[in-house]
Amino acid sequence: MLPDDLDTIAADWSWETDADLRLTAVRGRYAALTGEAAPIGRPWPGLDGDGPPDDAPLRGRAPFRDHVLAHRHRDGRTRWFRFGGAPRHAPDGSIAGWRGVCAEVPGSPAGPDERARCLEAQARCLEAQARRFAAAVENMPIGVSVFDADLRLIAFNDRLRDLYDLPAGLMRPGTPIETMIRASARLGNYPGLTPDEACAFVAERVGRRVRLQRERLLPSGLLLRTTIAPLPDGSTMVVHEDATDRARADAALAEQNRRLDHALTHMSHGLVLFDAEHRVTVVNRQFLDLYGLSPETVHPGITAEELIHRRTEAGNFPGLAPEEAWRQVSVRLATRTRYRLDQTLVDGRVIAVTYAPTPEGGFVTVHEDVTAAKRAEAQIVHMARHDALTGLPNRALLHEGLADALGRGGGGTAVLCLDLDRFKTVNDTLGHAVGDKLLRQVAARLAAEIRDEAGTGLATLARLGGDEFAVVLTPTSRFRAGRLAGRLIAAVGRDYDIDGKRIAVGLSVGLALAPADGQDPEGLMRAADLALYRAKAEGRGTHRFFEPAMDVAIQARRTVEIDLRTALAEQHFALAFQPFLGLSGDRIAGFEALLRWHHPVRGVVSPAAFVPVAEETGMIVPLGEWVLRQACREAARWPEGVRVSVNLSPVQFRGGDIDAVVIAALRDAGLDPRRLELEITEGVLLQDSESTLAILHRLKRLGVRIAMDDFGTGYSSLGYLRAFPFDKIKIDRSFVADLSVRPDALAIVRAVTTLADSLGMTTTAEGVETEEQLAHLRAAGCTEVQGYLISRPVPADAVAPMLGA
Repeated sequence: MLPDDLDTIAADWSWETDADLRLTAVRGRYAALTGEAAPIGRPWPGLDGDGPPDDAPLRGRAPFRDHVLAHRHRDGRTRWFRFGGAPRHAPDGSIAGWRGVCAEVPGSPAGPDERARCLEAQARCLEAQARRFAAAVENMPIGVSVFDADLRLIAFNDRLRDLYDLPAGLMRPGTPIETMIRASARLGNYPGLTPDEACAFVAERVGRRVRLQRERLLPSGLLLRTTIAPLPDGSTMVVHEDATDRARADAALAEQNRRLDHALTHMSHGLVLFDAEHRVTVVNRQFLDLYGLSPETVHPGITAEELIHRRTEAGNFPGLAPEEAWRQVSVRLATRTRYRLDQTLVDGRVIAVTYAPTPEGGFVTVHEDVTAAKRAEAQIVHMARHDALTGLPNRALLHEGLADALGRGGGGTAVLCLDLDRFKTVNDTLGHAVGDKLLRQVAARLAAEIRDEAGTGLATLARLGGDEFAVVLTPTSRFRAGRLAGRLIAAVGRDYDIDGKRIAVGLSVGLALAPADGQDPEGLMRAADLALYRAKAEGRGTHRFFEPAMDVAIQARRTVEIDLRTALAEQHFALAFQPFLGLSGDRIAGFEALLRWHHPVRGVVSPAAFVPVAEETGMIVPLGEWVLRQACREAARWPEGVRVSVNLSPVQFRGGDIDAVVIAALRDAGLDPRRLELEITEGVLLQDSESTLAILHRLKRLGVRIAMDDFGTGYSSLGYLRAFPFDKIKIDRSFVADLSVRPDALAIVRAVTTLADSLGMTTTAEGVETEEQLAHLRAAGCTEVQGYLISRPVPADAVAPMLGA
């Protein structure tokens, strides 16, 4: 590029000819100064003079200069132009053509004197141009040196000396190039070359008379690019450019490209980049692998349409012909807006395609295999609406199905709420793993029965949680719904064989029918749940239809629960104490602590009305702890030897810390543990016998007495007597009441007292109300008695006078 710049500075145009002296190239202001069109193909110099072209300077073989020729301009004036040039040699040494420059001579010389003045003016003009050229060269950011045909220095700038760190006196007009090369080589500027080798190397390159470039690293660390450019007049220009920053930039760009290529190669997504003409410029391997394409068919250069056709042929657009697939894609591309869509391939995979336009007019597409994510998403949706253990619909899906059935109408709809009987016992005694297997088998039996009963109708079985299930049946009738409930109870009630263990559970069912029992899902489910509550309360293993009275009962229960919470917070409770009499000396052996609730509106509330509610809601735990602490405090005021008996609920044992509660109550009251007697029913041992027995043993080691209450009313009491050494057996009042009328009752009492005596246990008979009953109990060997015959329960402040009497 520099030689052309030099032409622009030193001349008005440059020219070239072939061996026949016909113009082959003209660059510069030829047309503007001559008024002629491009003269390519015309004889040199391409001017319109008064005679034939004066090509005498070109007939020789030496460069020429200052050859002035006239030209008749189209405007009628004659203009003068000064030419200079040099031959171009072929490889065999012959002249292949000429090239040179031309500048206009100011003025219009008419005679010899005028012409001389013209030449003088032209010389001044050229001198001014030379000064401008020298100033331009000196201020260039590159090093410049110009050598004449004999390779002697004729022009240079200080930048050249700075680049090579050359001595100041070395560079002056007339210095041979060989001298400069040797000096520079001695400074190490020609790595690996001696001064002689450097001279030979440069001479060979300059002698070719062709444009050449090379780069080399100087000792200073600079990367220098040298350009040798032969000029038309036989001289040579050498340009020296500091390429260090450019090389660093190139290296940084190369590293960036390497990283980009690495990222494209190892990214998990497929990527295709298109230019403004919708041609592929970048495509990575992941894209090809994703769609089963080959690098031979999909590569940079193909159009977006060709790519879509090849993808269609590979089965990437199921059901679409290539033309239709491209039509759909092209419509989206025309919007020039970012979008994302999911495409399903013939093999079932789902590919997420993201399109984004680029500022240059092209666009980029990113392709991600989201099959696994879609499956996980579907699984999450399924899990949100289905039970993880059984795979059945959950409460949310059942609610939707029920709402849909009620919305369609066209027949009665029934809701059945199901709850397993004795499932908690199985779960607690055999473990949750067995419980889970049992639930799955129960679900399978329920589903089989429902399929048979549903017929052409719709039946939905759902697990609501724990051991609770529900069924929506539509269309149906009261008879069909009741028949299904009976079949479900019978199916669930058959024994199960799980891990070699034979397990038996039952089923209770509550039913509600729309629209009679409810017209919306919430009301219908609530009605069925109330019916279930009644079924379980009436003995379990049965089914009950909803009745309006059930709602009244549950509202009453709810009222008790609310009042109970208030009473617990505001301490509306008190203890009464009923004595039990030791028959050996007819003296009071102790008192049983009985809880009393003094309601501010309803008065004294029977324990039978609120204790079950307290147990169901868990409020029995804080309430029982209060009873235990209060009873111990009262007993601490009584004479030594008088015991206090406190009833414990099975619920209090579920937390596993009842022994700590007992110890704290004894310590706070300062009561001897041997004076405390804890009464439990077999329900305590049913829920987790191993854990419960461990707690009872810890209490017994403290000295606390443990009594079994309501003995003889359960089905496994004798087994529990073997499992734990109770201190006392309490004979249920039902046996005591029949002593005078049923001989078998007396036989049972005698058997119990004999059994207790052989096991080292005492016996207390409850519900003694007559002298006749007392006589029978004495004769049967009973240790203690308790009942209205001895005393009704009395307030805490009446205990001391009773003991004194």
